[in-house]
Amino acid sequence: MIRGLGIAAAIVGLCTAVPAWATFSIIACDRQGSCGAAVATNNLAVGATVIHARARVGAIASQFETNPSHGPKGLALLAAGTDAEATLRELVRTDDGFEGQDATFRQIGVIGAIGIGAAYTGKEATDSPWAGALTGPGFSIQGNGLSGANVVEAMRSAYLKTEGSLADRLMAALEAGEAAGGQTTGRLSAALLVRTPDGGFQDIDLRVDAAKQPVAELRRLLGYHQANDAIVRAERAVRTGQALRARAYLAEAVRLGAGWDRIWRRAARLGMAMGDPGVALQALAALASVNPVWARIEAEDRIYADLWKDADAAKWRQKLVQR
Repeated sequence: MIRGLGIAAAIVGLCTAVPAWATFSIIACDRQGSCGAAVATNNLAVGATVIHARARVGAIASQFETNPSHGPKGLALLAAGTDAEATLRELVRTDDGFEGQDATFRQIGVIGAIGIGAAYTGKEATDSPWAGALTGPGFSIQGNGLSGANVVEAMRSAYLKTEGSLADRLMAALEAGEAAGGQTTGRLSAALLVRTPDGGFQDIDLRVDAAKQPVAELRRLLGYHQANDAIVRAERAVRTGQALRARAYLAEAVRLGAGWDRIWRRAARLGMAMGDPGVALQALAALASVNPVWARIEAEDRIYADLWKDADAAKWRQKLVQR
């Protein structure tokens, strides 16, 4: 028994000593003052500690062997007016040896609200299968344990070519890195963080903590976030009498959030508010396919009283109740 425990302890020690290889990330700020990051890794809950951002200030990524103090410290330096390169040098110089590892175990990316990004890859990180970085105006891309330089190159190309919001561009870059080969050791988690000048629900903080295809799952979550934005705009348009705009936003919401029961419920209510029972019934049917229990509860709401006066709709409701 003692001998077995000794072997187990040795295995645990060996596993905990292995560096957290295989992480790739992009940090960026746009002209509107939003700053954010996207990251993927073969480790648990990457969004909890690796990436940090603040609107009109900048963004930080600390990876390979993450030092969680880099984010708050780096953002404070950027907020005080220190540029990205000087902030990076200070983070490396003052690394506090978190978990007994010095700056040689770090890979760090820094970007300020304006200017060129800066990146550092320590010796231990450099010794992973492939490690390096690409920086430019408004962004920094860094990775370790990757299939090759083509990963970060693909990320840069996608980021620069993609139109849309900062979230769209960061997500496109992460997907491009994954498609180019991504990590050599597998995949487990991914995250997307965007801090906007408006803050509140305009910010994005999405995390896939453990999944077989974390980047694909992160894309789905971003779609849900954008679907929610679209349905809110549709509801606002209905309240202000903008019927055509409401329908356009509603179409966008159901396109992006087709798998989300909450979107279909709100779409059904919008249909009734717009005086379009056909839209309401279609949305309720979609809700029933995703979440039949909620659909049965929703169908009992008096908001649909006029809908059930139609014979065909009433028959559909009866079938729903009997499911």
